[in-house]
Order: sequence, then structure tokens, then C-alpha cells
Amino acid sequence: MEIYPLESILLRQQVALWNEAFSDYLVPAAMTEASFTARMEKLHLSAQESLVAKVDGEAAAVILTGTRNFKTGIIAWIGGLAVVPKFRKKGISRQLLEQLFVRYQEQGVKESRLEVISENVPALKLYEKVGYKPINELIYLTGNLQNYGVVCFRLEDVSNTAEYVALENEDLPWQNRITAHHKIATIWQDEEQLGYIVYSLSDDNLILLQVRLNHASTQILSVLQAFYEIYGNISCAVFNEIITSDYLPVLLNKEFKKVATQIQMCKEIQ
Repeated sequence: MEIYPLESILLRQQVALWNEAFSDYLVPAAMTEASFTARMEKLHLSAQESLVAKVDGEAAAVILTGTRNFKTGIIAWIGGLAVVPKFRKKGISRQLLEQLFVRYQEQGVKESRLEVISENVPALKLYEKVGYKPINELIYLTGNLQNYGVVCFRLEDVSNTAEYVALENEDLPWQNRITAHHKIATIWQDEEQLGYIVYSLSDDNLILLQVRLNHASTQILSVLQAFYEIYGNISCAVFNEIITSDYLPVLLNKEFKKVATQIQMCKEIQ
């Protein structure tokens, strides 16, 4: 087996490898060249840092990664690891990870982070074997906005994001960060600011990524009411929220459904 940077193969080959390796994944993961490129850019993934494994010259596995600078040092994130079905059970995933750790050390990476679907037991066991430890359990919910019959808060879009980026802690999941091209709105009742929310909106689909309210369990429906009055009865998701967050039962009582839970994991590199 040989390991190369992902950039050593053409984009169409990268996408074909990704789709074949994730063809039987627990949730749909297939991408087009356009969506693959957008994901790499949006999530700060690097074709130079990501790796591809080849067996007898044939692409067999892929691991996507990227790094960001934080106040405490460089943190890396793994945004996908999968092996083409016919090449599984040969230790390729572990070899890719071990090679990645060597490269992380060369880059001065402090920690590596990732999320793995809770039901993906083989992946969980592999990550634990190579030194990852769980730090949070996360949940993904979906539903539809509706008229909740509650007081509607006021949302004001934020254009200068630097202040809110500075509030993000290191444990916040990589995909939920403001730098992944998300929107921010402050939340108001009359003249009082109650907090803020980080979200994304595309194709009539609202995704809540950070809910920052002092009393979220009693205020979340008024936030959703505000979105409903702007966008109507569109789909709404809560992505990568800590499973113990107090507003989640409120949403589950309003016909939101659990899609999946994930384990957020961390490994010290330096």
C-alpha cells in the first residue's frame, strides 16, 4: 500500500473514490464535483493535507483533513475516512491515520478532532485504539417550522462576525463554526438582546448551528416563530447540538425527530 496527498489525483477521481468508499455509509454521503469542492472550501479541508491510499495503483481509501489556528495552538479536524469495500479488513484505515499523525506532528498540530456516528461501532473502536477520547455526545434533529402561537422575537442579521467568532470555544464542533460561512442573527425582545443564533439557510432548509440564549428552553419557540414568519413552513434542522441541551425536549415535543447521534472525539498530538 502507498499513501499520497489527495491532490495527487484529479478532482473527478477524488469524488469517485469518496462516493465508492461511502457507498454503504449509515447516512447518505454521495457528492458531486461541485458539492465536494464546496465542502472542502467551506470546512477548511485541504487537498494537500488530506490523504489517499492506493493498493497496486488503485485508489483504495481516503481521509479528509484540515487545520485551523486557535489561541492555544493548531487544531486539526478529520472530515471523513472511508475505505472502498473490497479493500476493507486490511488495516488501511489505521495506516492512513498513523501517517496523518506523523504529518500533524510536522505541522505542529496540538490536537485532532472528529465526530463519528454513534452506531458506527467499528469506527469508534478504531479511533479509541489510536488514542481518541470522547468529549461530547451530539444530536441531529429535523423537523419543519410551524406557527407555534407564541410571542415572536426579532432577529437582526450581524455583518461583523469577529466579535462572535471570539466567543467560540475549542470544543465547538468544526462544522458549526462561524468561519464555515454561516449566518449570525442577534435575538431581541423589544429593546432587550436575549442572545444570538448561528445558522445556515439554503434551498428552503434552515439549519441551527449555535443557539446562544440564557433561557433556551423557554425561548427557543419564539426564535423559531421569528424564522417561521420570515420563511414560512420550511424544513428546519438542529445539527451537532450537545445532547443534554435543555431546549431539545421542547423541539421533540413539536414534532422534531432524531436523525442521528454522534460522538465528538479528540486526540492530543503534541
